[in-house]
Amino acid sequence: MADYLARLEEEMRRPPLHGWLRPQAIRADGSEVEVRLPFRPEFAGGTDPVFVHGGIVAALCDLTAHAAAACAAGTPVPTVTLGVDYLRAAPGVDLRAVGILRKLGRTLARVDVEIFAGDRLVALSRNTFAIPEERP
Repeated sequence: MADYLARLEEEMRRPPLHGWLRPQAIRADGSEVEVRLPFRPEFAGGTDPVFVHGGIVAALCDLTAHAAAACAAGTPVPTVTLGVDYLRAAPGVDLRAVGILRKLGRTLARVDVEIFAGDRLVALSRNTFAIPEERP
């Protein structure tokens, strides 16, 4: 049986960008992952009121979707498409991302991501990843 949480934790450590973002693995199974991004002042896109910059939200969408696809495929997968719908400004609080694997095919994976600030849904993302020909 695969240890999806260990794989998610590895995906949160591996890319150098994550050393700066510091995302936290919360939970993972074969079809869904959850990631927490603790808010820091350098993530602000505005200060009155404080809100999270859209680029940080997009990065969280991409890294969460990638983690869901990589956990399911058992290997890192390159991003093919990343689409983000911003539903409202994300206030300057910790964000929670849920990545839902919609399809793991032979050549592509599709993952949807929901981004929450507290209980409020602030962004949605639809993502596609290439599945390497040779994988574990």
